[in-house]
Amino acid sequence: MKDKFIRILSPIQLAVVAALDIAVIGYGIFAIKKIMQRPRMAVIFFAACVVFGLIVAVLVTKEVVSHGVIFHDDEMEFTGLDSDNIFAYEDITAVETEKDDKPSLVKNFVDRQSKIIITLKDGRVETIYIGVTTKNTLQKISDEICTRAGIPPVTINQ
Repeated sequence: MKDKFIRILSPIQLAVVAALDIAVIGYGIFAIKKIMQRPRMAVIFFAACVVFGLIVAVLVTKEVVSHGVIFHDDEMEFTGLDSDNIFAYEDITAVETEKDDKPSLVKNFVDRQSKIIITLKDGRVETIYIGVTTKNTLQKISDEICTRAGIPPVTINQ
């Protein structure tokens, strides 16, 4: 099988990053207009800050868009995690997924995150929080893990 990448991008992340990118671009246009009208030291300093903000915006957008799951021939890797992010298919015995969709005003943000619970052959259970994602993305990841590990597919627990 060839490598496959499934991007984990929540609609909330997409909206926030897009709004911040648009704001930085808007400030950049404003700074350019002010430099053209009347170049002063304060305007040049503001433009330099906007350039720094633009660089940060590009790096943040690149980081957010690069999060996901890479499925290789013999293992999978969660790119948004720093440690315990690589699992061999032969070590996986069961996969469970959880997603909370019930409306509530008392639950915090962590309670809304989607989870993938992987049971390994040595008895360890690894829970991976992949953030606030759609059911479709969570189901795609679960199906791909089950297909490559040779275990029966699972449905999302709510």
